[in-house]
Amino acid sequence: MRASRGLEHRPPSSSTEARATPDRLAPDRWAPSSSGPLRLAVSLAIVATMGWCSVAGASEQRKPADDSPSRRFVLGERPFSASSSWNTPVAPNATFRKIRWPATARFGVAWESYSPPIHVSAASDAVVSIEYPEGWGRPAGVIEIRVPAGVGGAEGTDGELLVIDGATVHNFWQFRRLSDGKATAQSYAAANLVTDDGWGRASPFLGAGIVAAGSSQLAGLLVQAETERGEITHALQMAIDATYAKPGHIGKAINGDGGNPKGLVWEGQRLAIPAGVKMPKGLSPLGQKVFRAYQRYGVFVIDVSEGVSNLRAQANAYDEATIAALHRDVGRISRLLQRVEPPDA
Repeated sequence: MRASRGLEHRPPSSSTEARATPDRLAPDRWAPSSSGPLRLAVSLAIVATMGWCSVAGASEQRKPADDSPSRRFVLGERPFSASSSWNTPVAPNATFRKIRWPATARFGVAWESYSPPIHVSAASDAVVSIEYPEGWGRPAGVIEIRVPAGVGGAEGTDGELLVIDGATVHNFWQFRRLSDGKATAQSYAAANLVTDDGWGRASPFLGAGIVAAGSSQLAGLLVQAETERGEITHALQMAIDATYAKPGHIGKAINGDGGNPKGLVWEGQRLAIPAGVKMPKGLSPLGQKVFRAYQRYGVFVIDVSEGVSNLRAQANAYDEATIAALHRDVGRISRLLQRVEPPDA
């Protein structure tokens, strides 16, 4: 089974705010934030501070309870700060609003393409100089990190890649390996996995990742090392069918690329299944975990897709049978999702 295609989106530059400004919005209490000018990009020093870990730092072993921003993150742990909305359950007093999903609405899982592989840097990996242009609040520059040999971007024109180096997750869009020591990417952002919340920063504008909402692509991603440990203890991410994406953005999102004023949701919106809804019978083990996560934490809309609303799963993990079963499951349970108000409650 191949994953459904996503839509390419051009990353916003640091000098202008690339928000979708609605010409007309359906009346709604939780309207998106208004667009406005952004400040100029932050300096390369910030990028260097976020992105570089020494060989000694990368190999140092620390206790899992260590919340130092420089500690080594272990894949399978829950990423980002405990106070992040990604890691906060749906509020007990939240209001649910039913979504009129069309009968033709399709739901699936992006996995083999249009979803990122995850690679963890090791001291034995070569240092790769990766050149990237201005975007997401950063000036054009070069980041040097350790990337395993032979690693490239995901299948599909987006070519996403996540590289974890110490406590930093580096997020690349259209990553292309030129040689053992050189690569390019058409967009770059990064976030600290211990202290950051996984969302971007509105002012001064700075993306945590390369998805349309400006969040890290690791936030809400299905990661095999994590789902094999037990329950999913954070919200998931969804790339919504572009037909259903309204212009603008709400909640913690700092950007949006929806374009349908008559759409159903905005990017940045949290969706969830009310607690009183019973789990359908016959779900796979992973599908059951996703259903429970939908109820406890929900899912944030962070991007658009073409013709299908997709969860995203780690591209270089899982197996075809597991994803095929999950694909069938989300076709049944994702249409049970409702809008949560406030949008990040």
